[in-house]
Amino acid sequence: MLCAKYDYKMDIAVKQEEAFEDGKEAGLAEGAQQNAIETARKLKENGISVEIISKCTGLSINEVESL
Repeated sequence: MLCAKYDYKMDIAVKQEEAFEDGKEAGLAEGAQQNAIETARKLKENGISVEIISKCTGLSINEVESL
């Protein structure tokens, strides 16, 4: 049996916090991906092999070759 009362303001606050955390995680993931791409681009410009760049950045060989 549920003993706690429903609190609308608390419900909204919890949902806002969850949405904030989800957005923060998505933003960090996107930033990490952009960082890997920029690093791969710089390494490729300096003559590092595509295979090594792929291993170091976590990008696929196809992604590195397309840069």
